[in-house]
Amino acid sequence: MKIEAGKYYRTRGGNVVGPIRNDETTSIYPLTTIGHSWTIGGRFSDNSDSLLDLISEVYVSNTPPADAPAPEVKTLRDEFAMAALNGAMVGYHDKPSATCDNIAKWSYDLADAMMEARKK
Repeated sequence: MKIEAGKYYRTRGGNVVGPIRNDETTSIYPLTTIGHSWTIGGRFSDNSDSLLDLISEVYVSNTPPADAPAPEVKTLRDEFAMAALNGAMVGYHDKPSATCDNIAKWSYDLADAMMEARKK
């Protein structure tokens, strides 16, 4: 694999680095990001395999692909339920009836009541 300036890559350790810059001041490790340098082939070290070796190109963009699912939208009802959940966790976490399902249902029941109260 030939590493190219301006692209992003996954390291052997699973991190994404980039965009890669071409630093022509060194002939051994001319490709860089802040604090790291690689060979043209993506090797971090010529001595052995490294978790910082670049193993595959990745696509990084602020614009999702056309076939990506729409992001979920948090509603006011969700915000109310999250606030109720905080209270439930403090007040009811040690009760036998405080199962995850019961607390989640209670949080949304309270959120629904708050939504109704807003209408008045």
